[in-house]
Amino acid sequence: MNRLGFYIENTTVRWMREALRQVKPPVILIHAQDRGLLRDIRRELSPDSFIVGRLYKTIQQQEAWLDSDDPEKHGREFAEEIINYDFQLAKEVGANGRLLIDAWMSLNEALRGPASFPDYQVDDQFRCRADAYDRFQAAFQERLAQEGLPAVAFNFAAGNFTRPEHYLDWFPRTLERYTYLGFHEYGWPALKPGPDVATAALYYRTCMEGVIQRYGDKFKVIMTEAGLTMAYGHPQNPDQGWLNEIQPLTEEAYWQSLLWYNNEMLKDAYVLGACLFEVGHASKWRTFRHLGEDNQGNAILLMNRIEALNNIPGPTPPPEPPPEPPEGDIYERTQALVDALGHEKEIIAMLPAQADAVERLLTPLAAPAAPAAQGAEAVMLSRNLRTRVDQITATLHQLQSNPDIDPDKIEAMLVRAEHVSQQLDDLQPRVAVIDDASQQVQAIQSAFPEQKRAAQSSSGLLTQVDDLLTRAQRLQSDLPANAFVPPEGVQDIRDDMPHHPTKSWPSRPLSKIKRVVLHHTVTSPETDPAALARALISRRDLPGLPYHFLVQGDGDGFWAEALEIQVAQTSKTAINEEGVAVALAGNFTDAPPPDVQLNTAAAIIAQLIRTFGLNVDTDVIGRSEVDAVGSPGKQWLQGAKYKVTLLDKVRTLLQM
Repeated sequence: MNRLGFYIENTTVRWMREALRQVKPPVILIHAQDRGLLRDIRRELSPDSFIVGRLYKTIQQQEAWLDSDDPEKHGREFAEEIINYDFQLAKEVGANGRLLIDAWMSLNEALRGPASFPDYQVDDQFRCRADAYDRFQAAFQERLAQEGLPAVAFNFAAGNFTRPEHYLDWFPRTLERYTYLGFHEYGWPALKPGPDVATAALYYRTCMEGVIQRYGDKFKVIMTEAGLTMAYGHPQNPDQGWLNEIQPLTEEAYWQSLLWYNNEMLKDAYVLGACLFEVGHASKWRTFRHLGEDNQGNAILLMNRIEALNNIPGPTPPPEPPPEPPEGDIYERTQALVDALGHEKEIIAMLPAQADAVERLLTPLAAPAAPAAQGAEAVMLSRNLRTRVDQITATLHQLQSNPDIDPDKIEAMLVRAEHVSQQLDDLQPRVAVIDDASQQVQAIQSAFPEQKRAAQSSSGLLTQVDDLLTRAQRLQSDLPANAFVPPEGVQDIRDDMPHHPTKSWPSRPLSKIKRVVLHHTVTSPETDPAALARALISRRDLPGLPYHFLVQGDGDGFWAEALEIQVAQTSKTAINEEGVAVALAGNFTDAPPPDVQLNTAAAIIAQLIRTFGLNVDTDVIGRSEVDAVGSPGKQWLQGAKYKVTLLDKVRTLLQM
């Protein structure tokens, strides 16, 4: 079960929508500036996420509010700004009937807490600001509640408020009124307490025990920021994340912190989740990123790991028996079976995409006329503009009596306002057309979900067809006329290899094979393929070994994965679909592989070329030729240029 959510500042980060659709995070904190993304989240990306909206204010602005004579006034004004922001975004309801934003946070890390003072002895400035903060939050919540909008309190910097009395003594008004409480929890270089670790993780639990004892169990807690930062407990205090250049962490080390934290949050039923800072990163916070690539250009796979927390495997129904093959000899019948199953798989696999395509066509039609709280959005926009113009006109008339303002300028602005008013009048017929179109589009949309659900429900059938296709392809590859026979010295260990208990690589027809891709493992030359597979399954949550063949430094070769399996050997899907992965155990950055290792690799490649009709000059590549990575080592194309040596050995074998 997953309690790890997203902090999204930049909604245009690559892979953002894919990550939302994949993980379906329980909580999201979003800087409120992308109405389109919010609509898509509610419609299909992650409809059930609890979304916290943030309207950014500088620390100087926040402190000015707290130092003012009337913090309640500023609390109400800030709530009013949120209510009216972007044509009342706060009140818009999504396609699933929920508000686009479930609750709005007030201030952010605006108050230095008692734990940051020596011996917890706070000064007079804290006392004044804490009282003002309590009054500000109470007024903020009260105004939002009048519009039916919840608020999220606190959101203090990590480690500033660490005891129940820090909340009970200073914020009674807030605790009396609020349901949702926000906490920030960071650590370095881990979240779990331990030697040489500075962490604020689980202070929320310590504080909530006292709060719940006094106020009951009405509260819901959201970690509106969480993660790792060198600013916490580091001598230099740079505010940089796990991918910093000073002391970067591995993805595995970061994941262990997140996994521990997720398991702890699951112990507290009142916790909705933690917003990982930042999944939608702005450039300033790039070292905190969760999407894209790490500092070495390797794909960040955190989303796969988080998604797995939601995957509770159930019993798998037995596959249906394959259909009776058509007449003909065994080769024709097998090929016909593979072709038929492949065709059916393509048709079934296309159904969700076709449904999405129809939805994409409907979306731009619906957007100009999507219904809002008071009617079609176009109508509401027109009315809001008309109201604003009327307000401006009324204000200008009042200013005409002011002797300090040039009357000619006032008159010119009145003329312009009248011109805008006339343009709005001219737009009314078009707005009426949009309103009528809205009703027609809605009628289409009301019928569409049923069709889309039918398309999406095809996944079970697709799984069965895919299983049958895999079996048929394996049968085809085992036929003598189409079989790959491993060369002498290469052991077939496919049936003995470990695999993930719930995940598997996709399959492919052997006819897809068009190339061979060389890799190096950056491990010991004696690396055992089964041991390497177990490590990758455990540490990176992979389905199995991402190589079809592995050759050790002493020349021993292993056929580890069936050729019908499409392993994720590169970041390019097309290459994975076409490529056979041959890995050399070792690291060939500074020196080339030994001759005995190249001999076995050449024998495997020569056999693949014979079997699948490949071209030795164009169809054998290193991974670095398609991905910005070091594999299969710098010596592949530079220095020793062992690609030339390897291909010469392959040519010699092909001539024998």
